Amino acid sequence: MPSIFDFKQAFNGGTRENRYIISGKFPQNIGEAISHFHVTATQIPTVSTLVMEYNYFGRKSYYPGEKQYGSWSIRIVDDVNDGTGNTRDMWKKFSDWQNLINSHTTNISSPQNSYKMDNWKVQQLDLNGETPIKEFGLIGCWPKTIEPIVFNMANPNTLNQFAVVLIYDQITLSSGKSSITKITPINQT
Repeated sequence: MPSIFDFKQAFNGGTRENRYIISGKFPQNIGEAISHFHVTATQIPTVSTLVMEYNYFGRKSYYPGEKQYGSWSIRIVDDVNDGTGNTRDMWKKFSDWQNLINSHTTNISSPQNSYKMDNWKVQQLDLNGETPIKEFGLIGCWPKTIEPIVFNMANPNTLNQFAVVLIYDQITLSSGKSSITKITPINQT
């Protein structure tokens, strides 16, 4: 029978919820790629297979159906400056992206290839935050919902945050990536 010592020897520390990096690119007319911004929470979206059910002589038989992807949400700190004097208003970037999909003023939609992006990804990092252990790439993603920024005078020591819900066509999964997505340091010299 295994002992607690055997368990400890086989356990390598696990993974941590707070070890991840998100990167992505906005549509061309909205701005440059953002390889670092402050995301306080996210998750790996749900991927499920729908079930087809058939009745046969009083018995049920189940077969796999279509693949279904859940939405992906991220919670972002409302930070409008990147520390070098460059404006990086993430709420505006996501709003401009959503406006590209369907204009607020003209109610005209853009072609899909101009607003669906294939390069948003989440990299889950190892225990030391140095090496990606899993990478989740979203193909054909676009913002479905941009949640409000809440203002409240009763919360003086709180950072404003907002959530964005993205929809996507497909997810790619890989593990054991060799390098972390490049992050430009905030204080470059």
